Amino acid sequence: MYSEHLRLEGYYCSNNSKEDYQFTAPVTAWDESSKKAHWRNRGPNQPFFSIFNLMVTHESQIWAKAKDSLWVEEDLDVPVPPYLPDNEVGRTDIRRMYSNIKEMDHQVGEILAQLEEDGLLENTIIFWFSDHGGPLPRQKRLLYDSGMRLPLVIRYPGKKNSGTIDNRLISFVDFKPTLMSLAGIHPPMNMDGRAFAGEFESMDMRKYVHGAADRFDERYDMIRAVRDNRYKYLRNFRIDQGYYLPVAYREQMPIMQELLLMRNNGELDGNQALWFRNKKAPEELFDTWNDPYELNNLADNPEYKNKLEELREECERWMSDIDDKGLMSENVYVDSIWPEGIQPITKEPVMEKINDKIVISCDTDGASIGYQILKENQNLLNSWEVYTKPFSINQGERVISVAHRIGYQPSAQVSFIPN
Repeated sequence: MYSEHLRLEGYYCSNNSKEDYQFTAPVTAWDESSKKAHWRNRGPNQPFFSIFNLMVTHESQIWAKAKDSLWVEEDLDVPVPPYLPDNEVGRTDIRRMYSNIKEMDHQVGEILAQLEEDGLLENTIIFWFSDHGGPLPRQKRLLYDSGMRLPLVIRYPGKKNSGTIDNRLISFVDFKPTLMSLAGIHPPMNMDGRAFAGEFESMDMRKYVHGAADRFDERYDMIRAVRDNRYKYLRNFRIDQGYYLPVAYREQMPIMQELLLMRNNGELDGNQALWFRNKKAPEELFDTWNDPYELNNLADNPEYKNKLEELREECERWMSDIDDKGLMSENVYVDSIWPEGIQPITKEPVMEKINDKIVISCDTDGASIGYQILKENQNLLNSWEVYTKPFSINQGERVISVAHRIGYQPSAQVSFIPN
């Protein structure tokens, strides 16, 4: 993980507090990962990398906060996308979304105030972004720009680039090498993505960004997307399945319930009805400059034949390049990585003393190795060091180590007391 690279360079890495739902991070990922994780817990003058996940704008808060006071005017005139109901139910939920955004702004302000209070604001690079597009129906879980495009603000010390807009195409996979580049760390060659800032900024920036959609809670789909600066291409693999998926979690949202009621009563207009078609087009192509809501599919328009072929070819190249497993059924894929449904266990680390140094190895390829140096009868510490090279310990000290490959269960902890 990129945080391990930062930790090896002396950074205090904290995460507050959301982690990946699919995989458990190794103990070496963070110095601290909890609702109390904060740069203020680091050592004196230690550089830091801190993540704060603000949940107030999560889709669940549309209905969970429905009875709370608004942070915006109760009659705020809000823009209503053409695929959503422009009535009181729709506008109420959209106002709630903007209210949640304003509340989040306040929370961000509190974090900035803490940086300023600590004298760190003008020595800290700040990234502020969402993890996907909007929280409303036909946004999250889809590969239209409403679901895949997101806001990103970067604040540099000294107002560097203040007020400018960067129109380059950036993907989430570019964040890892960029963060390392900004910290003066050369991203490893096997790391996906391209640094878009910092000492090791890539001179070969993206012509395309890519997207994928498969499982959403209890529902399945398979869509792939490619976008250049202007055009978006989507390849739908489950064409006999409609666009709308009845995800139970989302259907707690009043605006979603309103759309379903309008559908059942035959009250949807043409734009709203597009999402509820029973079958998908095999391919979709949109001019996002002239059709920002992606409502007019140009895939069958001969004027766009060359662009369709270009983006189709890029989609196929990308899927081949990443060895896309989407065409494999989920059960078959899981069995290929967890035979008979049993999650593999990372091999226990092996510790030896060679030339007065402790050497740790693990037979599981790709495993991270963490260790702690403890005095006799000392309890385990809260954080683990990342092992990369042999180290020395003092007389009477012992070493506890653990290995973990992401996707596997971690190994058992191993204790070593050298002779």
